[in-house]
Amino acid sequence: MKKYGYLATLALTAMLAACGSQDGGSASNQSAESSKAEVQSTVEEKIVTDQLGREVTVPGKIDRVVTGGILPYFSTWYVATNSTKEIVGMHPNSYNAAKNSILAKISPDVLKAETSFIQNGEVNVEELMKINPQLYVEIATDENSINKITEVGIPVVAVKAIDAAAAEPLATFNSWLTLTSQITGTTDRADRFLDEGKKVQSELNSKLKDVATKDKPRAMILHMHNDKSITVGGRNFFGNQWLNATGAIDVAENDVDGRKEVNMEQIYAWNPDIIYITNFTETQPEDLLENKVDGQDWSQVKAVQDGKVYKIPLGIYRWFPPSGDAPLMLKWMAQKNHPTLFNYKIEDEIKAYYKDFYEFDVSDKEVHSILNPSSDAAKY
Repeated sequence: MKKYGYLATLALTAMLAACGSQDGGSASNQSAESSKAEVQSTVEEKIVTDQLGREVTVPGKIDRVVTGGILPYFSTWYVATNSTKEIVGMHPNSYNAAKNSILAKISPDVLKAETSFIQNGEVNVEELMKINPQLYVEIATDENSINKITEVGIPVVAVKAIDAAAAEPLATFNSWLTLTSQITGTTDRADRFLDEGKKVQSELNSKLKDVATKDKPRAMILHMHNDKSITVGGRNFFGNQWLNATGAIDVAENDVDGRKEVNMEQIYAWNPDIIYITNFTETQPEDLLENKVDGQDWSQVKAVQDGKVYKIPLGIYRWFPPSGDAPLMLKWMAQKNHPTLFNYKIEDEIKAYYKDFYEFDVSDKEVHSILNPSSDAAKY
């Protein structure tokens, strides 16, 4: 094995625990608590336990991080550390989200990251070595990348895409923050985020507790979409938890586990009251509202007839997966599901949150771009 120059010693274990889901698949058994353990620490390096349960030796001070297939992780690093200058490389899909996010304005260093080490969807080790990372962060299910990067002496920390609590976004993001705090030694921002998330969910629960099931909208998450394919999310996926947490009924909950490609007949059978479109597809609400998609007649769907088709926002990162904007996602979706119950102005909520958590004054134009993300954000 080649020795990695920064570390005096390298004590990586090669044992990989099997992980049964792809990004967006069924929930894992990894809780936030199990990612906390820091086995030992020195000035030069420390050993942390990643979300595969592996003990990984990392530098005591990290200045060069590369993030792979765990696409939102670069934004997690920012939330935990208030910096992106350490992110010297990231997956092209992550970079595209970053380029189209408000984070590019808050912390423009994020746009300096290299992407050339991903070629044809895989890690090119030779190109990766040119970036000279001190740490590589990879999705826990990508065993191949974890192994081959570890073999060249670069520390690899594995991060699971979905937390144990049935794909609960706040729990998942908190587990990422907890691990990042162990790596970097920063905890204040992670603790504040967790407290805010719990506070917002508690406020929502208080208002939603008396809403009868019959008064909850039946909603659908359109995850990926074009004129040839319709992919929706169901149980054990982030959308299911967002909907449940904000007072809606997931129409796909009993029929879809994770993500599934469906046809228009299934959409007609569900006939959702509301359709939410993620940022992982270029489709915009007007594409459905104006029936622009060849071979698909969306005009028969109640959500389209009532004009209740919404593009999920993109702030620090896409709001559908776990992100530092998760408390705002809860407020935004709760208001869409129950506009009379949640009568705050979401633009003001965004401005207050960004000022408080990111110390950034968001302009009206920037708030509009967060709430109305471009299709370019979905292009890889």
